[in-house]
Amino acid sequence: MIRIGYACVNTALPSAGRTFRIAGYSPQRMLDTARSNIAALQRMLRWNRDHGIFLFRITSGLIPFGSHPVNSGEWRQVLGNDLKKIGGFIRANGMRVSMHPGQYSVLNSPNETYYQNTVRDLQYHQAVMELMELDGSHTIVIHGGGAYRDKQRFARVLVERISDLDSGLRRRLVLENDERVFTAGDILAACLQTGLPGVLDVFHHQVLPSLEGMDVRGIITRFAPTWAGRRQKIHYSDQEPGRPAGSHSAHVDVERFGRLYEMISDFDLDVMIEAKDKQKSVLALREAFPALG
Repeated sequence: MIRIGYACVNTALPSAGRTFRIAGYSPQRMLDTARSNIAALQRMLRWNRDHGIFLFRITSGLIPFGSHPVNSGEWRQVLGNDLKKIGGFIRANGMRVSMHPGQYSVLNSPNETYYQNTVRDLQYHQAVMELMELDGSHTIVIHGGGAYRDKQRFARVLVERISDLDSGLRRRLVLENDERVFTAGDILAACLQTGLPGVLDVFHHQVLPSLEGMDVRGIITRFAPTWAGRRQKIHYSDQEPGRPAGSHSAHVDVERFGRLYEMISDFDLDVMIEAKDKQKSVLALREAFPALG
């Protein structure tokens, strides 16, 4: 069965990623905002359950400045029980969640400060997942990083940096192809070297293709063994007309998605829909294709 879900924001509900300017930072303001975000996340998860949506990406902004040096990490103790309750709800309802650090988290950066910031950011995401008491089926997705004028070298750096990470973090880390540097073929190679699973982003693959001669079904099949018994996941979106290549569309084209669905409908697969209208596209696709989970 194919299941679909959406990322971070429900357009009908309050945000779970509210923040404020760092100039106004205080531990109490951070905790108050985080509590509000956690409550908003709980409300989104309840909405998802009530609408039969069991795949969701949690915003990286759940804890304001969660990985910034200004934050001493007291949220882990103060909010631990709140996060544990969220995790219990996720498990009780058979949901699968993920997180996706932003564009500034680059593991293979040649800049040591950027690299250390990335590790700290990944540790923050890992802490959120651990406090929710979620197992390794709930993942943290990252891109390969930059080429820095020598992609082969920095592909090796990516592999080396992954091997240096804590084993607890590695067990939930997933690599994804992007639309500028690391193709699906590059990411598949890195996954085979590191033992990490790989997410095929279908849209990114369309913008920056690789694995010539293979259709999307074939490429998904190539990625499947990297999941080693865990349920495989891919990302899907469309191009926004009139925007630069790689810009996600406001909503998913139902007819275009239908062509993919026809190709892979016999797979057991999770598909993260990355459209700007979030849950609206998911509901439209489920109406069009009632067999979707």
